[in-house]
Amino acid sequence: MSGSLSERDRRWSRLQAAMAEEGLEALVIAGADYRGHKGTLRYVADYNLAHRYGYSVVFAGAEPIMVLPQNLTGGRRPRTGWVGDYRYPHDLGAGLVEVLESGPRAGRIGVVGLGQIMKVEDYLRIAGAFPDAEIVDASPMFERVRAVKSAEELRGAEESAYITDRCFERLLEVARPGVTEREVAAEMYATAARLGGEDPLFLTMFADDEPTGPCPTFGAPRDRVLRAHDVFTFSYEVVGPAGYWVELSRMVTFAPPAEPVERIARAVGAGMAAAASAITPGIGTGDVQKQVIAAVEAEGVKSSYWSGHGLGQDVLEEPWIGLDVVQDDSSAGAVSTLDSGMVLALHPMLWEADTAAMGYMADTHVVTDSGCRTLSEHPVQLYRIPAGA
Repeated sequence: MSGSLSERDRRWSRLQAAMAEEGLEALVIAGADYRGHKGTLRYVADYNLAHRYGYSVVFAGAEPIMVLPQNLTGGRRPRTGWVGDYRYPHDLGAGLVEVLESGPRAGRIGVVGLGQIMKVEDYLRIAGAFPDAEIVDASPMFERVRAVKSAEELRGAEESAYITDRCFERLLEVARPGVTEREVAAEMYATAARLGGEDPLFLTMFADDEPTGPCPTFGAPRDRVLRAHDVFTFSYEVVGPAGYWVELSRMVTFAPPAEPVERIARAVGAGMAAAASAITPGIGTGDVQKQVIAAVEAEGVKSSYWSGHGLGQDVLEEPWIGLDVVQDDSSAGAVSTLDSGMVLALHPMLWEADTAAMGYMADTHVVTDSGCRTLSEHPVQLYRIPAGA
C-alpha cells in the first residue's frame, strides 16, 4: 500500500487547502473498480477497492469518512489505518446522504468523479436531499492536487518500473515465431505477479486486415500466432505494490525488418527523444506535443495522436500531453504545464496507410528540476530476436 502517515498528512493538507480555495464545505470522492477510476480512494484513504464502487466524504477541517457497499464489510482494509471511520450502509445513496447530513451544513458540495465515476442514482439522492446546495465537479481540483508526486510516491513508481522491465526481459526470452500472443502474455502476467504487480493491462498492436484494407488495431492478447516478419508491438501497464502505474512499450520483430518498419520505429523513437528533451518544469503540455510532431515529421511520418498523459494511482491522470493540439475541441485540461515531481507516460502512436506500418513505444518519465529521467533501463529501439537468440 502507499505507506507512511506523513504521506497521508501531506495529501490531506493539500486537499484541505484546495477545498478552501474552491469554497467547498464538503467533498465526495467517488471510486469504482476500474483501472482508471479507483485510484481516487487509494490516494485519499490508502484503500485499494477490490470490486464494485465506493466513496470517501471529506468535510472541511476533518478526516475522511469511507462509505462503501455493505458486501465489502469483510473486505481487507489497508494495514496503514489512514482512515478510522468506515461505513457500510445497506443503501449506498442513503448512506452518503446520512454522512453528509452529519456534518456542517454545506452550501457547496464538490464531487470528484462527477462526470465519469459517480453513479447517477447516488447523485440524484444527494441532489434531492440538499436542494439548496450547489453540487459542482471537483475532478479538476483533485487532478491539480495529485499531479505532483512526493519522493515517497516516486519510489513507488520506480518499484513498478522495475517490475515492467523484468516482464519485458521475459518477453524477449519467450517471443518467437510460432508462439501465440496469449502465450507471451501468460509469461508477462506470471512475472509481474511474482514481483508484486497487480491489475496488468497488456495490449498488442498490429495492422489488421479489413475489407477496406489494412487498419491499425490494438486489444488484449489473443490466439494470433506470431510469424517471422511480424512486428510484435505491445504495451504493458501495471500497478506495483505501492499502488503506482507505469507503462512500458516496445516493438519486437524476428526476421530482418522491412524499410517502412525501420523508418516508423525510428520516427517513434525520435518523437519520444524530442519529448524527453523538451520536458522541463514550466513547459506547456501542448509545446511538448509540438516537439513530438516536428521530430516525427522529420522522419517522413505523420502523427495525429496525442502523445502521453500523467500516471499515478490511476492509469490515466492529468496532465494530458498534446490533447489540446491534436483535438481542436478539447482543452489542455486542469493541468496544462509541467512541474517537478510529475510522472508521465510518453507514447507516440504512428500509422502509415500506404505501407501498413504501425509504430508505438512508451516510457515512463519523472519530471525533475532540470528536465526528466526515464524509469526503464531498456533503450527505445526496434528489438530484433534472431533465430537461436
